[in-house]
Amino acid sequence: MEFMAERLRMRRFFLGIPTLVLIVTLAISCGLYSAEQEKTASDRSAEIADALHKNGPIFVDWPKPQLTLVFSGETDGYLEPCGCAGLDNQLGGMKRRQTFLKQLADDGWNPVALDMGGQVRRTGPQAEMKFRYALRSLLDMDYSAVTYGLKDLQLSSEAILFVLANLEPGQNPLVSANVDLFGMAEPYQVIEAGGKKIGVTAVLGTKQKILLAGNDEVSILDPVEGLREVVPQLEAQQCDLNVLLVHGDPAEAADLARQFPLFDLVGTTGGAETPPDRSRPIEGAESYLIETGHKGQYVIVLGVYDDPEQPLRYQRVPLDHRFEDSPEMQQLLVEYQKELETTTLAGLGLTGIRHPEDSFAGSAACADCHIEATEVFLNTPHAHATDSLVNLVPPRHFDPECLSCHVTGWNPQEYFPYESGFVGLKQSPLMQGNGCENCHGPAAAHVAAESGEETLSDAEIESLRAALRLKIVENEGNVSGQTPPQVVGAVVNKCLECHDLDNSPDFDFQEYWPQVEHHGKN
Repeated sequence: MEFMAERLRMRRFFLGIPTLVLIVTLAISCGLYSAEQEKTASDRSAEIADALHKNGPIFVDWPKPQLTLVFSGETDGYLEPCGCAGLDNQLGGMKRRQTFLKQLADDGWNPVALDMGGQVRRTGPQAEMKFRYALRSLLDMDYSAVTYGLKDLQLSSEAILFVLANLEPGQNPLVSANVDLFGMAEPYQVIEAGGKKIGVTAVLGTKQKILLAGNDEVSILDPVEGLREVVPQLEAQQCDLNVLLVHGDPAEAADLARQFPLFDLVGTTGGAETPPDRSRPIEGAESYLIETGHKGQYVIVLGVYDDPEQPLRYQRVPLDHRFEDSPEMQQLLVEYQKELETTTLAGLGLTGIRHPEDSFAGSAACADCHIEATEVFLNTPHAHATDSLVNLVPPRHFDPECLSCHVTGWNPQEYFPYESGFVGLKQSPLMQGNGCENCHGPAAAHVAAESGEETLSDAEIESLRAALRLKIVENEGNVSGQTPPQVVGAVVNKCLECHDLDNSPDFDFQEYWPQVEHHGKN
């Protein structure tokens, strides 16, 4: 009985009630921490307290539900937070999501996980690889229903078939009322959990359908037409709850709810980046709209109760560092990084393209003339940016999405190398680090002119110098709402190519610049 009492206290802690030291002690004694993690009870207590302070408790005053519906969508390729800004400051990731779902299951909350598609945000070989791992993750987390997103369907059908080929028919969670891709999705699913029957179907939105016109492998009906065929079949199942998943936008989802009153809950993509903190009734319908936000940073949980006064309870769950990393998902992501390594950049189709301005020379070529600036550079994290990838577990220096801001000679937002940029630790050692040319521009012609390798006129030499100079304008910065207003100039815009909202949400140019400040030739 004492063990049961401890389990109850453990669950209360998970829900946000701060019995910190007790819970961490229990976790360690039960073997939930590996030796590799090397976290003390006080470390873990501090992490959880910090998460609760930043993002608040969850499930406050909830009685135990009969079951929980867990909505996710628009993971957008974020299998894990990048970590550049510190994982304690970032939300999301499959490792935390699986830990959360396991906790619900262990507590007897009978989770039914539903995903509205959008596993990736780009196309190409790495996106196809990432889609496969995302779908494998959802299968490993026992998702009951998963639908297609726009970018998912812009990938090759082989990327989807690769994952589903060896599944038993009953294990395939793909569902869609209006998308037919070689018959790989069922028109609806009926799920039993907590003594209830839940009917689930899904549609791809009208705008997304238009964007996929011309894809001969995919047959897509208008969402209304697809639902007209499926709704009578779903009605015949006499489910206790019916759910519609819409990979589209909130306005279209609400309109579909009004046209098809069968659905109690309508989940949608395409809303705000951060989902609402409460459920939203749909005007003109007896159903609620569920939005999950972007990048897999949150899941939405609806508790289902046999309570006529409050049959449903809503909770937005931030996937923050209160949830430990799932070892199973960690292993899957290790496999992903290993596959990137064995595939190689060339295998991903990243062989480099010519930069429109010049070739890259590497930061070492700058050092002979720009002595003081080089001394500053060598004492900044920029100089060691590649090392920070190599030293991760697993290493990330084969991942183009990481390399693009951690080496020299890549396009930071499109994730591809230029011809003279970094291709590997051994092949291009001079291109390690986030080097001088990432900000100032490729400088091979300038180096050749200054060294005498190329004979140019004084005017031509000065022109090459001028092309590499960056000028900070008065009150340049990127923080809004100040007086006088900060000016977003060319220098800040260059910084923001890597210090964007995903990877550096707290970036403040006027605070960061003094840490790397350097000037001209000395």
